[in-house]
Amino acid sequence: MLDRSQHLKLFLTGSGDSQADADTVVSDKWVQEELNRHPVNPERLFWVMRRVSHFEFNPIQENQFWLVFGRYR
Repeated sequence: MLDRSQHLKLFLTGSGDSQADADTVVSDKWVQEELNRHPVNPERLFWVMRRVSHFEFNPIQENQFWLVFGRYR
């Protein structure tokens, strides 16, 4: 089973981001803090990811993000 960091990296690379960009996001201190929260706050995780990376998710990718990371408790 994937841990939260691996799941996020897989999500980002599956959304068309490069491996280097995904590594940058997942290794960021703020992103790691959000991934280690119990429960994960998906709104805050999304905000931190966008602040770190300036990713522009299309609406389908954004909906998928909420479905996947909204289930982490």
